[in-house]
Amino acid sequence: MKESKEQMLERAYQYIHWLTTPHEAFNNMAVCPFIEPEIKQEQLYIDIWNPSKMAFMDMMSRYYDSQKRSALFICQNSQDIDWEQVERRPIQITLNTKLKEHPLFSEYKCIVLSPWEDFTAGGVRTREKSPYFMINIGSRLHFHKSHKQLQKSRYFANFTDDEKKVLKVK
Repeated sequence: MKESKEQMLERAYQYIHWLTTPHEAFNNMAVCPFIEPEIKQEQLYIDIWNPSKMAFMDMMSRYYDSQKRSALFICQNSQDIDWEQVERRPIQITLNTKLKEHPLFSEYKCIVLSPWEDFTAGGVRTREKSPYFMINIGSRLHFHKSHKQLQKSRYFANFTDDEKKVLKVK
C-alpha cells in the first residue's frame, strides 16, 4: 500500500526528532546537532521526491526558490525505482557532480542517507533508523563549517578509527 504524503512526512519527522536527541555515543550531543537549529529557524526545506514524476534538478529549483538554508528530500519508490535497490555512494557522487556543474547549484552538495546501508557512527546504526532513502542538501560551506565545528568538540570521541576515516575526521 502506498503511503500518503502526510504519512511519509510524519515518519520522516519522527526520524528527524530522533536525530535531534542527545545520545551517549555522540558524547551526549544530538545524533545530528545541526538539524534542530535549521528547524527552529525554519531553514529546513522538506519535500518528497519521486524521480518518475520530477527530475532532481527540478527538486533543487523548488528548494532554491524556498530560500531555505538546507533541504531534505524523502525518496519515494515508483514504478521505475525501488530505493532499497539503490546503492548510496554512486548516486551521491552522480548528484554532487550534477550540482557542481550547474551554474545555480554549484555551491551545494548532498549527503545521501540509505537505511539499507551498513553504516555506523559511534557504534550506532544511525541511518538504519531512517524510514526512507533520503538526500540532505546544503551549501558546501555550511557542511564544511559544521564538520569543522564537530571536530573541535568531543562528538567523535566514541567513534572507531574506521568510522572516523569514512567521515573524514582528523
